[in-house]
Amino acid sequence: MKAVVLAAGLGKRLASITSDKPKVLVRIGDKSLLEHNLVKLHNLGITQIAVVVGYRGEMVREIVGDAVTYYEQKERLGTAHAFMQAREFVDEPFFLGINGDMFFTDPLTNFISLKPPVIAVYHVEDTSRYGRFEIQGGRVASIKEKVAEARPGFINAGVYLFPKEIFQYIEKTPLSLRKEFEVTDTIQMMIDEGWEFKAYELKGFWKDIAYPADIEEAQKVLSQANIK
Repeated sequence: MKAVVLAAGLGKRLASITSDKPKVLVRIGDKSLLEHNLVKLHNLGITQIAVVVGYRGEMVREIVGDAVTYYEQKERLGTAHAFMQAREFVDEPFFLGINGDMFFTDPLTNFISLKPPVIAVYHVEDTSRYGRFEIQGGRVASIKEKVAEARPGFINAGVYLFPKEIFQYIEKTPLSLRKEFEVTDTIQMMIDEGWEFKAYELKGFWKDIAYPADIEEAQKVLSQANIK
């Protein structure tokens, strides 16, 4: 199986910490977020990896080296647009897609054993920051936009087993209100047309690193879990 890792984000809310470097290079322990996720992929036996870079992509190349294939997202036009940059890399029926700026402890061993397509979800007490997934019978039924109301539920954890056909749907994905091509809109389009996406609940800790407090929380978990 091949993997496509998104690593083009800027991380504006972490500007005081990132020091003008890509968000995926924020360090948790002795590794960057991107390196933690690449190690996870290698532990799964996935060695054919594409990394989609953008802002200060040369810094990512310097740290990761030539062990991966690079694609560039020249404009920050959303996650669906980012995945589209690596379309030529995917020559198998399915691939693993992952956001490179998250920190989580689930090894994904059970995740990749599932028959695709699959989306990793995570339960939080307040979904307003993320939007919410409606799960029915172990499948993603619909994806709700962010709402001001704080309520518990499942959110998109940013790890996917995608069919190669997703690129055909990305081509038809409209711009969101944020003026981006978002992969959640692509997934909803596929669900509306009959695709069944299994929902896999990530175990352990998960955090989308967006604020300095998120880094502190992840650092604490790392030290307690003794993750290598």
